[in-house]
Amino acid sequence: MRGLCLLCLAATIPFRPALASALDGIRPELIACFTTEDASQCARALDLTEQLQRRAASRERFPCQSLLLGLQAEVVMVQLSEGRGDRALRTLQDSDRLCWGL
Repeated sequence: MRGLCLLCLAATIPFRPALASALDGIRPELIACFTTEDASQCARALDLTEQLQRRAASRERFPCQSLLLGLQAEVVMVQLSEGRGDRALRTLQDSDRLCWGL
């Protein structure tokens, strides 16, 4: 039942069809990690988020980098069976907003 609620919240993440978001490539893995707690999905999400936060650092997009580090922490919490559900999806939404154009 918890996964269903998270899927409902995931559907509220804004979609901007005209421009691609920096998180477009990793969003499916992150949502799958947060909703299913699947180890392989979480490992992939963590790796992809690491690559993106390094890109943010190299471009000196520090607010974006900070949120991506927080997103990585959310993934690790899921891996430790301490997932934070709705809060993790809010972190994803905030990261999407601040990392636009990365």
